Amino acid sequence: MDILVSGILNGAFFATVGVGLSLVFGIIKLVNLAHGELIVLGAYLASLVSTWVGVDPFLALLVVAPATALLAYPVQRYLLTGLLRRGVEPPLVATFGISLLISATLTQLFGGSARSLSTPYASAGVDILGLRLRVIELVGLGIALVLVLSVHLVMKRSKWGIALRGASVDPITAGAMGINVNVVYAVTFAASAAIAAIGGVLIGVAYSFTPVSGANYMLIGFTVVVLGGTGSVLGSLWGGLALGVIQSVGAAVLGGQYRDFVIYAAFIVILALRPIAEDARERLHRARSQRAESSRVEFQTSGVS
Repeated sequence: MDILVSGILNGAFFATVGVGLSLVFGIIKLVNLAHGELIVLGAYLASLVSTWVGVDPFLALLVVAPATALLAYPVQRYLLTGLLRRGVEPPLVATFGISLLISATLTQLFGGSARSLSTPYASAGVDILGLRLRVIELVGLGIALVLVLSVHLVMKRSKWGIALRGASVDPITAGAMGINVNVVYAVTFAASAAIAAIGGVLIGVAYSFTPVSGANYMLIGFTVVVLGGTGSVLGSLWGGLALGVIQSVGAAVLGGQYRDFVIYAAFIVILALRPIAEDARERLHRARSQRAESSRVEFQTSGVS
C-alpha cells in the first residue's frame, strides 16, 4: 500500500508536467522540446519572487505563471507559428534551440548548483490510514486534479474550447469561420508555459532543481503523453498516475537508484508496444465491422425470405 500510494502521489507531479505538453501537441501539433526548461524557468522565477517579496512560492505563482505566459506568447505568435507552415522539423529545431538558450541563461545567472524552494511544509508530514504522507505531495495531488479537470472543462464546455478544438482539427476552416488561428496557437502555448511554471513550483518545493534539470522533466512529460494518449488532457492525468506507480514499483523491486531508469525503460517499452496495440485495435475494429455487416445482410436476407 505504501508503494502504491507513493506512486500515485509522485504520479500527480508527473501529470502536472505532462498536461501542458499534451495541450500543445493536441492543439498545435507541436513537439515542444523546451517544455522542461519552461518548468525550470518557473521554479527559478518563483525563487526570485518569493525571495524579493518574502511570500510563499505558491503565492508567487500569481506573478510567475502570468509572467511565463507573457514570455511564451510572442515566441509562438511571431516565431513558431510561421515555422509550422514549413513543416514539422523547423519548429522542432527552434524549440530545441530555445531550450538550450534558457538553460544557458539560467546557468549564467544562477550558477549550476542545485537549489530548492524553502517552505515550512516542504518536509512536513501527516499520518493517514497508518501511512506517513508528505504535505507537499498531497498538495501536488490536489493541484494536479484541479489543473487537469479545469483544462478539460475549458476544452469541452467553453466557447474558447470550441475555438481551440476547431483550430486543432481544421485550421483552414476555423480561420474561414472567423477564428484567429494564430492567436489561438499563441494563447495555447502561453497557457502551456503557465502550467509548466506551476509544475516547476511544485517540483521546486518537493525536490530540487538546476538549470539543466529540464531534460529529465521533458522526458517524463513525453512518457506521460505517450502513456495517456497524445493530445488527451485527461489522459495526461491517468498517464502520470500510471507512470508514478510504475516508477514506485520498479524502485521497490530494483532499488531506489533505478528510479530514473524505470522511467526511461517505460518510455522505450511504450513506444515499442504502441504500434502493436494500435494494429491489434484496428484489426479488432475491422472484425467487429465485418460481423456487424454480415449480421445486417443476414437480417435483410431473412426479411426478404
